Amino acid sequence: MNISSAKRFFCHAADTRRAREIQREIRKKLEKRRRIDFDAVDLIAAGDVSYRKEGFSKAAVVVYSRKRKKVVEEVVGKSATEFPYIPTFLSFREIPALIEVLEKLKSEPDIFIFDGQGIAHPIGVGLAAHMGFVLEKPSVGCAKSHLYGIYESPPNIKGAYTWVKEKTGEVLGVCLRTRKNVKPLFVSPGWGVDIPLCMDVVMETVTRYKLPDIMRRADFLTKN
Repeated sequence: MNISSAKRFFCHAADTRRAREIQREIRKKLEKRRRIDFDAVDLIAAGDVSYRKEGFSKAAVVVYSRKRKKVVEEVVGKSATEFPYIPTFLSFREIPALIEVLEKLKSEPDIFIFDGQGIAHPIGVGLAAHMGFVLEKPSVGCAKSHLYGIYESPPNIKGAYTWVKEKTGEVLGVCLRTRKNVKPLFVSPGWGVDIPLCMDVVMETVTRYKLPDIMRRADFLTKN
C-alpha cells in the first residue's frame, strides 16, 4: 500500500476549492480496469469511521480471509477531526483517521471496501475511489444511502440489482439488494475494479444482515 502518497491528495482545512481540484486530479488518473480476479482474492478489508463530540474521529479496519473463512486482523485508531462535514467531500474528513489505522495494519489486503461512494459521486471521486487511488489498491464503495446518479429500486430478491447511471447513460454502479426485505445498498467501483467484482466482494460476507459482516464489525469497533 502506498500510504505515503495520501498527504499529497489531501487537505486538512475546509478549503473546498483545493479539495475539488484534488478530486478532479484524481478523476483523471483513476484506474478503471479490473486489476485483480475474484478467484485470486484472499484478504478483504473493510474500513469505517465514526465521529465523536469531543472533536476526534475513530476509525477501524477489519480484514477477512476467504481461505480461512474468518476475520484475521482488526485495527482501531483515532485522530482529530479537522475537515467539517460538507456533502461530496467526505473523503477529506475521513482519510486522516483511516490512514492512522492503516499504518498499524500488519496484513496486506487484496481489496478494500469503504463505507462510502466510489465513482457514484458528482465528481466521480467518492471515499472509496479516493482511498483506492492513494493506496494503489483495488477498492469498492458500499454506501447505505444514495448520493448521486439515476436508479430504480431492485426487485425484493437477494442479489437483485439495478444500474445507477449518469443522465448520459454512463453506468456508475449498482443499487444492490443483499437480502430480501431490506433496503438496498449503493455499490460502485473505487479503483482497479469493475462492477461484477464489486458485487462479488460485497456479497462475500453478507449473512444475516444487509451489510457485509466485516463492514458491520468495523462500524461496531468505531462506536465502542
